[in-house]
Amino acid sequence: MTILKRVGALDIAEAIAERIGSYVDMNFIQFLAADADRIQCWYMNSGGEGPSFRIGLLRAEGGWDLDLSELPSGTEQDVEIA
Repeated sequence: MTILKRVGALDIAEAIAERIGSYVDMNFIQFLAADADRIQCWYMNSGGEGPSFRIGLLRAEGGWDLDLSELPSGTEQDVEIA
């Protein structure tokens, strides 16, 4: 678990790039929802050819815990906002 004081799109793109071993365009990172101490984001590679990631930012003591969940290529996000 890594606690970050500040998290931006470039930080998330860098973390995904480290995981998959190739360039990640931060413009494909989508903000989905924020509730209480959690922010949900999504990453789908251009054209759905690479892996998708569910991105969770959880408020932790001293900053944010960045959680990346890798999903199969083309997986669509399933967060619904009422």
